[in-house]
Amino acid sequence: MGDKEMKSQFKFIMILFPLFIFLSSISSIEPSEIYKWKDKDGNIVFSDSPPPPGVDAEIKKFKEEPTERPKAKEDISRPKVERLREKRPYGSINVIMYMTSRCDYCRKAREYIRSLDVNLIEYDVEKDRSKREEFLRKSGGGGVPLIDVEGIILRGYNPGEIKTAIEKRRGG
Repeated sequence: MGDKEMKSQFKFIMILFPLFIFLSSISSIEPSEIYKWKDKDGNIVFSDSPPPPGVDAEIKKFKEEPTERPKAKEDISRPKVERLREKRPYGSINVIMYMTSRCDYCRKAREYIRSLDVNLIEYDVEKDRSKREEFLRKSGGGGVPLIDVEGIILRGYNPGEIKTAIEKRRGG
């Protein structure tokens, strides 16, 4: 057996050993000893069964101790009634999108935001001069789409960021 093959087998065994220990600890049969020895080819072997007769082995004894899950701390910083408050409905969330009629990402953003059933207000910054100025103030001169979810400003079309901002405004 070559050195490369031995290293490969050793790595394999080193990966399996922790897995074996873990699975042993959660199984109904709980070994209290693990044996470690080298076989006739020089491979390191881990087992819960003793090695063949005449083979020197290290014996690792362990004691299974019960573990307790940490108890969840109750949030006492707010009154219980406030903690149970429901989230705002999607329809009460106001989303403003600054866009242009020829922007593909603006169209995708529109479709996605509408699919969330929020209150979407769109402003075409090429057609409405006052909204273009508002857009430039909010964006710092960036491109479209610019999405404002009740004060959370998002640049570009990113469904994950849009959903996160809406959920934040819902109270989640």
